[in-house]
Amino acid sequence: EQPPGPVGERLCSAEEATAGSGTYTRHGFIFSSLAGCLERRSEDSGLPVVSVVRDAESQLLPDVGAVV
Repeated sequence: EQPPGPVGERLCSAEEATAGSGTYTRHGFIFSSLAGCLERRSEDSGLPVVSVVRDAESQLLPDVGAVV
């Protein structure tokens, strides 16, 4: 787990990992869609999954598709 990074930060090449929650893929790279901590989980099937997880305080904001 790495320290929090800014939204839109380029995390790695899409050839090195799979985009998980809190990320998106564009032009062959994975970018952060949230401000939070970077997590990289190894998967048995192949490439690791890269995700960005928010701190508990920042989760007070609704996610896309949430009913408010």
